[in-house]
Amino acid sequence: MGFVCFWRQFFTIRCVLIFAMNRIRIIFLIAALAMWRSVSAGEPDNAYFADAEKQIVGVAAQLSASRYNDAAQDSLGKNLNTFLGTVLKHEDSFRYPFDSLQTDISKVVSPDGRVRIFTWFTVGDAGNYRYFGYLQYNDKQAQKVRLFELNDNGANVENYDNMTLTPQNWRGMLYYGIIEKKYQGELIYTLLGWDGCGLYTTRKIVEPLTFTDKGQPRFGKSMIKVGRKKMKRLVFEYNKRATMMIQYDENLDLIVLDHLAVMGTQDTSNPMFLGPDMSYDALKFEDGMWFYQTNIKYQRPAVKGKKR
Repeated sequence: MGFVCFWRQFFTIRCVLIFAMNRIRIIFLIAALAMWRSVSAGEPDNAYFADAEKQIVGVAAQLSASRYNDAAQDSLGKNLNTFLGTVLKHEDSFRYPFDSLQTDISKVVSPDGRVRIFTWFTVGDAGNYRYFGYLQYNDKQAQKVRLFELNDNGANVENYDNMTLTPQNWRGMLYYGIIEKKYQGELIYTLLGWDGCGLYTTRKIVEPLTFTDKGQPRFGKSMIKVGRKKMKRLVFEYNKRATMMIQYDENLDLIVLDHLAVMGTQDTSNPMFLGPDMSYDALKFEDGMWFYQTNIKYQRPAVKGKKR
């Protein structure tokens, strides 16, 4: 009997211990799930991102202050690219606003909140521009946020009006606007960009952005119609001292732009002599296309803040 009682007690204690351990595991599991839900549903690590944001702003300011200095621009540009890339790789970075990135780094966010693009540039001794960027995309189908580094391959990409480009061979520019449209179930984003170009001319660009079924970005799409010609993007080059407006007017649902014309009696084939002539053109979205319209009636709004 004593032997039997011993084993009964042994198994009883063992069962109690197993139950207790399982209960502890369950408690830890519940706590872990609660923490995960709290982090997922709540705010990202604001302290970390706020500190990183200050450092990014600081490096970007140094980059801006050292333009036309090849050595400084190259070093600071690479440092900024590496640091911002490291920060954006954090899972929670997509939910942090980075509101301080307004002057030396351009940030555009799509109206639906699924696309966010950071771009900036360096200027070398000879006035040559080089662009850097990162694109974040909330791929709902894959249930993940994708991060893409934008590699400026502008030196090898000429006559790019009708080219579809990827992040690996991106034609660098600074994005300052993004428009969201939907056609036959497909989301189409249209980017407004600026390119310092060189010492004598500047460019403005209208560029469609789409995503493949696998969540890969594609820059340029044959959805801009000028007369009978379909184009993948519009590129306007003009005198560097001039200022060309290309902005989306929400009230009119139009992309409104200054019409460029020859200044004086100069050679029309040279963009150095092009500038706004106080008339306006527009792009209107219909049936999945942007249609170019000339000489529209438009009252230009008062300037609020600095526009490129």
